[in-house]
Amino acid sequence: MPQFKLLAAALLLSSTLFSQNLIRFYENGKVGYKTADNTVIVAPSYDAGSDFFEGFALVLQQNKRGFIDETGKIVIPIRYDDAGVFKNGLAKVAVGNKYGYINTKGETVIECQYSQADDFSEGIARVQLNGLWGCIDITGKSVVPQTYDWLLPASEGLIAAKKNGKWGYINASNTVVIPFEYDNAQSFTNGKAMVMEGHERWFINAKNKKIEHVKSHEELEREMEEKRERREKEEEHSK
Repeated sequence: MPQFKLLAAALLLSSTLFSQNLIRFYENGKVGYKTADNTVIVAPSYDAGSDFFEGFALVLQQNKRGFIDETGKIVIPIRYDDAGVFKNGLAKVAVGNKYGYINTKGETVIECQYSQADDFSEGIARVQLNGLWGCIDITGKSVVPQTYDWLLPASEGLIAAKKNGKWGYINASNTVVIPFEYDNAQSFTNGKAMVMEGHERWFINAKNKKIEHVKSHEELEREMEEKRERREKEEEHSK
């Protein structure tokens, strides 16, 4: 029993040590990783590196990319021409100029077939095929067909999409939620998204209701100038 307790304590200590959030640092142009108390876990030996996501960091060496774990061990070989960080247990990778996805074991789960691909967001990822964009789920199933000129990452259940020169919003089932009527659009954040209609910019909600007008740079400058003029007049009257 005492030996079992010692083993359990050792395993707990090891788990605690290597589950810490490591901090990326630079030395002589190379990237390494250390703990908050400056204990170096990964010596600075990489040309570039990401923060840790889902227990893995993306590292670059001689223009190839791979992944290390929080012990510094290379767990996915440094062999890819491009790669993204892990999201939803998957990371995009490129072999040559084609993108696919691997899991945390380094196994290819979605074949490299896309001309461009994005990290997963809300369980789906943007991919481009034959010049058009769509979305796939984590199984590789197409949930939004490649029929759009451009897509933004899913946010708050909605995807800003461009088709035939106009922007609107769809959901992960490819249902149009907000019609394609805007000249530009951004992703939803905190329940609202900025859209452009001609030269006017508005914040809309998920029901396509305009809730706030966004002033242009010229309008803001004009307001500042008017305030300055009023202040000067008030100062003149107070003399």
